[in-house]
Amino acid sequence: MSTTKSIEGLLEKPVYMMTGEEYLELTHYALANSPNAANRPTQAGQKALGVHALAVELGCSESTIYALMRAPREEDGSNVGGGVLREAIVSRIGRRIVFDVDKARKLADGYQSTKK
Repeated sequence: MSTTKSIEGLLEKPVYMMTGEEYLELTHYALANSPNAANRPTQAGQKALGVHALAVELGCSESTIYALMRAPREEDGSNVGGGVLREAIVSRIGRRIVFDVDKARKLADGYQSTKK
């Protein structure tokens, strides 16, 4: 049985009658063929939802995160848009900020090493 035929069969089958394996197969198919599949990163990095979550992940205080967000960047000397952590900001809607934890850690470490 080819994958296309099995997917077509799963599309006709009610979800409550699917096994876990069938449901996962259908979900993987849907995610791989979604219009946003090209925009998704190939390797999902860890995200932190908010300043508090980033502080917990980096093992520092929230005030340190806010200080990094106010610190001027080396390239242009500006702190607009997130300061040193600007490149680590994945999304900013209203007051809620989503950070890429790995990128934030690299940026913060780089900034701290230049301060010494």
